[in-house]
Amino acid sequence: MKDVIVIGAGMAGLICAQQLKQAGLDVTVVEKSAGVGGRMATRRLQGTWVDHGAQLISVKSDGFGRFIRKLQEKRIVQEWTRDVYQLSAAGLLPPKDDNRHTRYCCPMGMTAIAKYLAHELTIVNNTRIIGVNHNDSTWQLVTDRQEILETKAIVSTIPAPQFLPLFEEVLAPAPSFLQAVQSVKFVPSVTIMAGYNANNAVPVEWQAIKCVNDPILDWISYDSSKHPDKSSQPVFVLQSTAEFAKQSMEEPDLEIAGKPLLHQAGKLLAKWLATPEWWQVHRWRYALAEESLGVSCLSTAIPLALVCAGDWCAGKNIEAAYHSGLAAAESAIDLIKN
Repeated sequence: MKDVIVIGAGMAGLICAQQLKQAGLDVTVVEKSAGVGGRMATRRLQGTWVDHGAQLISVKSDGFGRFIRKLQEKRIVQEWTRDVYQLSAAGLLPPKDDNRHTRYCCPMGMTAIAKYLAHELTIVNNTRIIGVNHNDSTWQLVTDRQEILETKAIVSTIPAPQFLPLFEEVLAPAPSFLQAVQSVKFVPSVTIMAGYNANNAVPVEWQAIKCVNDPILDWISYDSSKHPDKSSQPVFVLQSTAEFAKQSMEEPDLEIAGKPLLHQAGKLLAKWLATPEWWQVHRWRYALAEESLGVSCLSTAIPLALVCAGDWCAGKNIEAAYHSGLAAAESAIDLIKN
């Protein structure tokens, strides 16, 4: 039996598991995917890395700043840009002075952070939790392989809509905890990764663009600028608005779901962006919480020790997930001790 099982190997789950292990607890991370990172997601395409989830890292707190400097020393993270341009009907505009600050990227893709954190952790990949039971002192998690995993405490870092079908019934005795999780709503996103002819010149202003009030596009970035030595051609990442993604969630053909993003980029910036040499689509059903709960994590001792964490608790970015993971570890340790 484990002291703690962490569900989900994104930033919050990995940071939490690392802290629990350092505290001397026996901890295992269970992850439904083949890799780690969650929305710190990277694909290896055409000889380069392409980030199709989280696009950049911003630093606001001292603690997270120290963590990022440590990653810089290990060459996992580097400075990328200070300027996120605004694209609207008025054209492409530079950021205001108060929005000019360092954004970081990973030269080997965002997943590199997760791989670093996962080192020396016990992680069970390709395993989905399909059922939850408990007795007086122990949780039992049922996997899709029909294995039973027993643990004193659980830390769940998966999106709230994925958590609820598993835990709603067993959390009936903890209504306030359950209501808090039920209040969290997620929105989807469609992401395009596209490569273009090397003869196309890319203006420096296109490195990172936030689209304002556009019905289709939310984000455009020149992904190749994160690792210019690895790219033989310009590679862009386009991300949709939540409203556009909602309309295309049930479209079975991903190319049909994604093509409007390419057309819109061609319309807003340059015609050649509409006709890449190759492109792939990824659809995120749970991309971001519409509104985070504004708490570092949620915890309950009823019926047994359980903590929920992730960027949907503390905020909507990687830094928020980091702080949520730290808080979840602290909370899990307190629950186990008591």
